[in-house]
Amino acid sequence: MTAKQVSDEELVSKATAGSQTSFEELVYRYSPRLFHFLRYKVSSDQDIEDLIQETFLKAFQNINRFNPDFKFSTWLYTIAVRLSISDYRSSRTKDPSFIPIPHSPEPEEIVIQKEESQNIWILARTLKTEQYEALWLRYAEDMSVKEIAKVMKKTQIYARVLLHRARLNLAKRLSQPGYSENATGTVPVKHKFSFL
Repeated sequence: MTAKQVSDEELVSKATAGSQTSFEELVYRYSPRLFHFLRYKVSSDQDIEDLIQETFLKAFQNINRFNPDFKFSTWLYTIAVRLSISDYRSSRTKDPSFIPIPHSPEPEEIVIQKEESQNIWILARTLKTEQYEALWLRYAEDMSVKEIAKVMKKTQIYARVLLHRARLNLAKRLSQPGYSENATGTVPVKHKFSFL
């Protein structure tokens, strides 16, 4: 059985028993997904990478506290959200006079930006923060409404309403003149959005 065929929960169980390889597989699976999720909450790629490292460090240190009644992704995203909130709070107290010097993008960055601009997630980022997060957790992470509510620390009804509004607002943006369905590119999700 390859690592790809092993469920997250099995990997967590092995990691709890001391398997470093199993935990490394979890890091491999979730790093890109966490990066994409945190990109909306954090301003710089370096800060996102730092938060991801901190998230996995906390997860590793507290792996024995994982509750197998929930999905591993729910637990991991809850850690990431809490850390991003702490990071935001601490950044407000930092020196506001520091302004990073903009750099001209490298050719690789230009290609990546063009590909991303054709992605429906770019359009989703124009939604309110909570709406974007709810959509990401539902469609990219395949979480249930109950799991989304837990990660976002909201009621299930609130999460359901939030998803509904997010879908409606994204549908409006998709139907605006000048938006071509051919420009959506591929959506890195397990299933497409449903606006029904």
